[in-house]
Amino acid sequence: MKKDSLHIADFISYFKDKALIKDAEIKAFYTSLEPEITGNTISIRISRLIKKLVISRIAQGEYILGSTKAYQPVPESELLTLYKKLKKEFPLLPFCVWSTKLLNEFMLHQPFHFFILVETESDATETVFNYLKEFNKEVFFNPDENTLYLYAFRYKRSIIVKNLVTEAPMQTIEKIQTISIEKMLVDIFCDRSIFNAQQGSELEQIFTEAFSKYSVNKTKLIRYASRRAKRKKMNEFLHYLNLNNE
Repeated sequence: MKKDSLHIADFISYFKDKALIKDAEIKAFYTSLEPEITGNTISIRISRLIKKLVISRIAQGEYILGSTKAYQPVPESELLTLYKKLKKEFPLLPFCVWSTKLLNEFMLHQPFHFFILVETESDATETVFNYLKEFNKEVFFNPDENTLYLYAFRYKRSIIVKNLVTEAPMQTIEKIQTISIEKMLVDIFCDRSIFNAQQGSELEQIFTEAFSKYSVNKTKLIRYASRRAKRKKMNEFLHYLNLNNE
C-alpha cells in the first residue's frame, strides 16, 4: 500500500464541512479516486484513518472528522458526599447523581441557579425524597413546572429527586454512578421544565458543542431517546442541527 493511499489531505478537504460522515460516503470518496478499489481495502483504510485520528467512529458506520474524547465529568465533593450517604442508606438501590452545573461547559449563558439530580427507581423515589428532606429543605420530588417556578427556582441550589428511566446510559466515575453524555443530552431535550435554562438557542448550542468536543454514541443516544418516547423528535432535531444526515 502506498504511503499516500489514504489521501488524507484530500479526505479532510472533502469532508471538512460535514458534521457526520457515513460509510457509503467514504466508499464514494475512495471509489472516485480509485474505481477498482475493493470494499475490504476501504474497510482497512477506515481503520487506519481512525488510528491516525483523522476520523472518530460515533456509531456503527458513522464518523466525524477529527479526534474526540470520552465525556468523563469530575464529580464535586458535594456529589461524592451525597452519593455515599444515599448508598449507605439504600445500598440495593441504583442511583444516578449529577449536577446541572456540568451543562455550563457547553452553554453561552450561565444560569444563576442549578439543580442536583438524584434519580432512582420509580417505586423508591418518594422514600429517597423523604430521607433527603430530613436534612435538606431545598428538595423536590418529581416537580412539575409550577412547583419549579414557584419554589425550586428561588434557591441557588436545589435537589430534585426523580424517576430513573430503565436502561438509561450511565457511567461510573470515582465510584459514583452518574450521567453519560448521551443521557445528559436526551434528558435536557425531554425534561424541558427542569432544564428550562437550557432550551431554545442554548439547547442547540449544547448539542453542537457536545458533539464537537466529545465522542457521542448516536446509537446509544437514539436508543435512550426511544425509551423516553422521543426517537422521532430527536432524529428531527439532530437533522436540523446537521448532526444527523439520515
